[in-house]
Parts: sequence; C-alpha cells; structure tokens
Amino acid sequence: MAPQRKGSGPQRQVPGFRPGKEPPQLRKRLAKERFGDVGAAQERLIGIFAERTPAESRKLIRRWTVLLLVGALALGVVGALLYVWSWPAGIAAHVVAVVLFVLWWRLRRQREALEAMADAVGGPAGGRRSGGR
Repeated sequence: MAPQRKGSGPQRQVPGFRPGKEPPQLRKRLAKERFGDVGAAQERLIGIFAERTPAESRKLIRRWTVLLLVGALALGVVGALLYVWSWPAGIAAHVVAVVLFVLWWRLRRQREALEAMADAVGGPAGGRRSGGR
C-alpha cells in the first residue's frame, strides 16, 4: 500500500465555504474579478445578485419588468385624468410614464444578459449547473 500524499484524503469542509455556499462578500469579489471593470449600475446589480440564488434573481428581474410596465400604464391613465385638473400635472405624469416605459423596454431587451449575470454571480447554485445543461 502506497503512503497517502498530503491533501489526497477526504477534504475537510470549512463551515460557510462549501462549494456554492460562499458568503456574499466573497461572491461579490469573485464576480468583480470575473467581470473586470464595471460601471456603478453593474456593480450594484452584482451586489444584488450575489445575495440571492439564480432562481430568486430571475424572479426579481421578472418582478421589476412587471412593475415597470404596470407603473407606466397606470401613470398614462392618471396623466390623462390629470389633464382635466391641470395641464402641467398631466404632462409631468406622461413624461414619467414614458420614462418607465423606456426602462421596461430596455430591461426586457437585456433580460437574457441579466439572467446570465445572475447565474454567474448567484448564491448557492452560483452558476454551477448539474446534469445535462
């Protein structure tokens, strides 16, 4: 029987550092190393996605998408009603509705990239998929 080399036996698990169970601070740092220089908005997204699992992040993206669209439609209706009361208030409501609609459109176009980032940065599953995917 050959002598065992150092480190070839069963690996001891360190609490809090099991694969996929890294603390959010470590995941943020690893994501920053992986994505390189990113803007402030992307850095905030990495921070948000690092604290959640990829499934929770996808649910959050879906929620943002729905809320932006509902907000834009609601402000469009409220803006139409505000024209009766005050022209400047109706115009302001429609301007905000257009901004929310543009944000919804951009988020919808970038959804795949955001989900890929969530998979790469995400919590316990951490972008590691098992099985045939």
